Amino acid sequence: MGNSGLDDLTVLAPAGVPPDPEALKVLRRLARAPWVAAPPVALPDLHLKPRLETPSSVVVATSGVVVPSLTSPSLHCGMSLVVTDLEEGFATEARLDRLFAHLAARLAPRREGDALGDEGLDQVLCGGMEAWRSRVPQVEMMPTMAGRREGPLDPAALEMIPSWLRAVARREFGTVGLGNHFLEMQVVEEVIDPRRAAAWSVERGRIVFLLHADAGHLGAVLGRLLAHRRKNSWRGRLREWRAKVPYHVRDVRSLRGLVERARLFLPARWVPLREDSAVGRLCRSAASLVARYGAANRLAVWEAVAEALAAVGGPGGLRLLWDAPHNGIWREMVDGDEVWVHRHNAARVEPGMPVLLPGRERTSSLLCVGAAGAERTLRSASHGAGEAAMRLGRVGPEDGRTTRLYGYGGPPRRLPLVDDRGVWAVAEALAAAEVALPVARMQPLATLKGARGG
Repeated sequence: MGNSGLDDLTVLAPAGVPPDPEALKVLRRLARAPWVAAPPVALPDLHLKPRLETPSSVVVATSGVVVPSLTSPSLHCGMSLVVTDLEEGFATEARLDRLFAHLAARLAPRREGDALGDEGLDQVLCGGMEAWRSRVPQVEMMPTMAGRREGPLDPAALEMIPSWLRAVARREFGTVGLGNHFLEMQVVEEVIDPRRAAAWSVERGRIVFLLHADAGHLGAVLGRLLAHRRKNSWRGRLREWRAKVPYHVRDVRSLRGLVERARLFLPARWVPLREDSAVGRLCRSAASLVARYGAANRLAVWEAVAEALAAVGGPGGLRLLWDAPHNGIWREMVDGDEVWVHRHNAARVEPGMPVLLPGRERTSSLLCVGAAGAERTLRSASHGAGEAAMRLGRVGPEDGRTTRLYGYGGPPRRLPLVDDRGVWAVAEALAAAEVALPVARMQPLATLKGARGG
């Protein structure tokens, strides 16, 4: 499966594209940690981001401890895909401009006013997507979403969120966010697995929407209150410590408790926290709260998309095919043992269920189906192919097709598409290992993104 002869790692790499040697060096060091329960998994879009402790597109299982820096500083980032009843002809330039102007206004990341009250926030934090579902009749859950529920949550965990952070979470709910987060209208350009595509209501010429969004500052702040993360500015570090010191000192009742809390300030690359310790339980509660908020947040974005489509003359109904996080910590069974699985830009794979493999705003994305080979990759696949897409792709397909890139202000940009060789390189590596198999290819028509791409 592309292990490359590395006994201490499981490495999937695209043919002809060797994995990043610096990223592998970090992973080899990680594999020697006594609390690592299985060989760390490096997936096909492996790369080392500046100022992050662990490479992207990596999965690590640990025994008896949780290690926050094995995943993203911003917990519970995820991908979501809805199917519409629209055909490609609906997406005229004039209608796209109206639609995305409506979306940019509704989803503005720095909007004023609260989207949730205190009671609504508590419902979302405890109930996740299910708690918000009754408020969004325009979005139908497809059979693929059946049974996707978060585990039980102790309501006392709500007390870990500072009041000032609750205010931010109320305001940011139902937004896409900035950075590399996006909302993209796509058209199904090619069906590769007709039987599976038909079962999922995916057909050539059909318009779908793909969303990449997280839990906003709720996830980013909690992730830094519970670990020292390298990704920060000096101003951000100052603000972090002004909040972090009193946040932890208030709960210290003993010297042992002080030592435990002090470990959350250590600048080491990986700081393991015992799963049954006070700080370990705190970290697990934070991950659970943010998971619920992040999933409900993406459903609220789909509510906005449905309303925007109705406002420009389209059918407002959407069908949610799949929603899956790719950054977080989960309790799972691996080889008969309960372990903590940390995913950093890697999505969980369930055989027979969708796997979303986005490219970039200028390339195709793929809809795949999970396969049995994922047992050898800690049931995980790359969360996307963006790095490979831009590294291997070439500008300007022969047909000269373009896409439109919208921001939260100013006119859209028309961008030439990039060919899909990078996307296919990642997909073929996953397929060769029987982790995920392609079902359909979607091409971007227009993208809303806070940070300009291209």
